[in-house]
Amino acid sequence: MQRRIILFGLAAALLAGAAACTDETPTLPGGFPADAQPVTREVLVPASQFFRVLSSHSGYTSVHAATYLTVAENYAGLYAHALGRFQAFPRQVTYLRDGVSRTDSLFTFTGGELVVRVDTLASTTPFTLRVFQGVQDYDPGSATWQLAADTGSVEVPFTQPGGTRGALLSQATRTAGSPGDSLVFPLTVANVRALADSTSKGVVITGAEPGTRVRITGFVLRARVRPDSARPDTTFVISASGTDAVTVYTPEQPEPAAGIVAAGGVRGARTLLEIDVNQRVPGCAAPQACAEVGLRDVQLNSVELLLKPVNVPNGFGPLGLLPLHLRRVSEPELGRRAPLGCCAPGDPAGLLDQPVFYNPKTDTLAVIPLTRLALQTVFSADTLPTTFALLSEFGPGPPTFGVGFFRGDPLLRIVYTLPARRRLP
Repeated sequence: MQRRIILFGLAAALLAGAAACTDETPTLPGGFPADAQPVTREVLVPASQFFRVLSSHSGYTSVHAATYLTVAENYAGLYAHALGRFQAFPRQVTYLRDGVSRTDSLFTFTGGELVVRVDTLASTTPFTLRVFQGVQDYDPGSATWQLAADTGSVEVPFTQPGGTRGALLSQATRTAGSPGDSLVFPLTVANVRALADSTSKGVVITGAEPGTRVRITGFVLRARVRPDSARPDTTFVISASGTDAVTVYTPEQPEPAAGIVAAGGVRGARTLLEIDVNQRVPGCAAPQACAEVGLRDVQLNSVELLLKPVNVPNGFGPLGLLPLHLRRVSEPELGRRAPLGCCAPGDPAGLLDQPVFYNPKTDTLAVIPLTRLALQTVFSADTLPTTFALLSEFGPGPPTFGVGFFRGDPLLRIVYTLPARRRLP
């Protein structure tokens, strides 16, 4: 996608003046010579000529359906803690002694650690995380920053917002350039025993320093044990996978200002856009004078929507890759309740073109392919504008915690080929 990045300074200049295109073939005012060859042009035009931003909405996804955890410590005003418990350790261990397989259900803990896997591409670096013992039960399907459980009929507040915390069990630091994607928190024997107990309330993971935001993709509790029937120097490692994981955070994901294009985030923002491709584009490069040409009269090679990112308040901007794709929308008059259209022949998901991944660290623009949508619309018998949604999620869970905000006056990049001869308007 990097090859698609276009300097926005050029784009801004084009917004201020007439649309420009590249063309090395000479043209005559009012038309083309009879022996002209097919000419391919690339043009940047204000998308407002084709598009209208209808509205932006959120609330289609929830943090409780996320497959990751987020930890933030005053990251531009964002606070987030990760809560989790552990499945039971194996009740017995099997090992070889003198070539004979032995199984022992009695063993002694000799130490252990909590291993946390981190998505380093979607995290700030360096950072230090702390692991506290959880001391209050919570509902992983409804817990929030303030509430340990919110089932609709019952609300149970945390005695300490962000998850009630007991003793500090351990902490670990990741520095820039550290190898691997795991963070290891050493634990004492007493801590391992406490977390392995069936009555354990789990752990609360927090950031230690302001400006921290970390994406956690998994965690596991590992314990070193010595079977009672084994030799004194014999130890094994057993594991208990993390479970009941949830992120609690404050404040809530911000809503975009009027006219801003929003997509993604923990609450699944999406923007409804209307396209009308029954338009005309330049027939030659400025300052040459020639007739404009309708999109129905050219061969459309590529159409892309160029979105300029803007700041997202309260630390909710994307850190890693933000997937973006288009879906058809039926009944756009329903606004936030407008259902996504599905499905066209050969398009079981109702997608328009292929999803793209916007990288906020390297991309100055988000480039959204519209070729398929434009071709379907241009050659459709229906001349009414088409409505579609720009969104990020593919299922019930949010793919990223951060949301993308983009300017409401994007550009459209169109590559099209003119025929060798065409009828003048």
